[in-house]
Amino acid sequence: MNLFNKKKTKLEATNEFNQVVVGNSLTKDAWRRLKKNKMAVISVVIVSIYILLAILAPILPIYPYDEIILDHQHLKPSLSKTSGELLTEKKMADLYTQAWRQGRLKVTPEEDDMLWAWIDSSNANKVWDYMFIVGSEQIADGTYTFTSAEKRTIDNLEKKLKTDLQITVKKVWHTNQETGKKDNVAKLPVEQVVEIYAEMVGTSVEIVSEQYEREIEQQLVKVIMAQNPDLTPEEYLLLYDKELESMSEKEHDKLVKENVLAKISSRAKEIASKDLKVAATDESAVFPLDKEIIIQGSLSADVEATKMHDRRYYLGTDYQGRDMLSRIIYGGQVSIAIGFIGTITSVFIGIILGALAGYLGGKVDYFIMRIVDIMYGLPYMLLVIIAMAIFGRNILNLFFALAIISWLTVSRMVRGQIMSLKNQEFIEAARSMGAPTWRIIFRHLVPNSLSVIIVFSTLRIPSFIMTESFLSFLGLGVQAPYASWGSLVGDAVGGMTLYPWKLFFPAAAMTIFLFAMNFLGDGLRDAFDPQSKNQL
Repeated sequence: MNLFNKKKTKLEATNEFNQVVVGNSLTKDAWRRLKKNKMAVISVVIVSIYILLAILAPILPIYPYDEIILDHQHLKPSLSKTSGELLTEKKMADLYTQAWRQGRLKVTPEEDDMLWAWIDSSNANKVWDYMFIVGSEQIADGTYTFTSAEKRTIDNLEKKLKTDLQITVKKVWHTNQETGKKDNVAKLPVEQVVEIYAEMVGTSVEIVSEQYEREIEQQLVKVIMAQNPDLTPEEYLLLYDKELESMSEKEHDKLVKENVLAKISSRAKEIASKDLKVAATDESAVFPLDKEIIIQGSLSADVEATKMHDRRYYLGTDYQGRDMLSRIIYGGQVSIAIGFIGTITSVFIGIILGALAGYLGGKVDYFIMRIVDIMYGLPYMLLVIIAMAIFGRNILNLFFALAIISWLTVSRMVRGQIMSLKNQEFIEAARSMGAPTWRIIFRHLVPNSLSVIIVFSTLRIPSFIMTESFLSFLGLGVQAPYASWGSLVGDAVGGMTLYPWKLFFPAAAMTIFLFAMNFLGDGLRDAFDPQSKNQL
């Protein structure tokens, strides 16, 4: 017999009837119970879809979330009509409404009373929709005709819809004249980017520096004024000086590069618009159209041209003409990231401190728990707002502010679990074998508490998303150009009577995700502890 080819026999546990005993674990048992919970399974599918959309957002066939087209402001949702068709309807409805107010488009007295009642109740959308129907019928019947001025307006709109192009600058290239190497300008050092722009406009670096410093100052002051209304000019200057002091050199260079790149891209768009003007009127041209244009000398750009008014907005647009579908998907990316990262960070801090307090006891337990008690006595939201004010308003600081306040409950829960387990036989056995403290805590106690931690973490994610939404609603959360579900809802509240889709769709997306996470948390709780639902 060849000993090297001999298969190792696997030892298997058997009972008194010589039947193999199949082992079971808490995780397998919990998974089997979870699969029987239909709402939990549906919630897993919904949460998975949301996460996939958030991860794949950059490669999805959607419009850029921060692309502004002012002509497309407040376009209503449509599954079949292009933005050009919606703009035409909007303009025609406006012309019909003006004609009705001037007495040139006749309606019955009952219709007239109804229209004025809608106006008095601020239902302008109903007036425009109704007048579009009435005006179209009267145009078809020949009982109403447009004036020469109205015909010119319609003709100009039709020409605009056919010829307008949306130019997107993908990359800007700088070619080294000596080596012939092309460099992506966005990845060059900020000093070199400024020199390239100064060469492009034919001026000195010093003049360019003065210009972008002045524009950055105006940009920061505008943001400060929007966040802190009703202050004196002196107070705005103090806040601006404080903002500059807290800004690192890296953050300042980033603002400078964004400012200068925006000017170069703007120049590239102007040149591309002129070069592609003929292609816009050519019906045989295939869009989107990709082209490399020469900006000046060694500076070139890759641009993409699309027919601006052929776009379809399935969920409508916002007050700056940005696609709501794209904004909701990217907003979900931010909100879900805040929920998961905030939960993971707070749970990590809570596990470490709670485990140390529960196992070591004594002064360590007393010191950690007194800190928890003191922080519990302070208003949670106030602490988050103070943290945001101290560390600045950006996404990373928002993660940090939420996480450092939210570990308190986790630490108490883990402490209780550790205290109930630390005198068990397997822990006594580990001590008797000389296992160090850290190994007992993190290799034996914490893994045996994971079921409770997982359930709690699942239920904490919606809480983080709601907190971020509340902060964004107040203007203290995610800042432009980024968006979250909370900031989208906050932006839509002011015009919810005229443009209800701007509020409904982000609110619905957030509500569905929060419900799914709560159902999943309840399912996990019942799966890991099947007796919990029967307890009073």
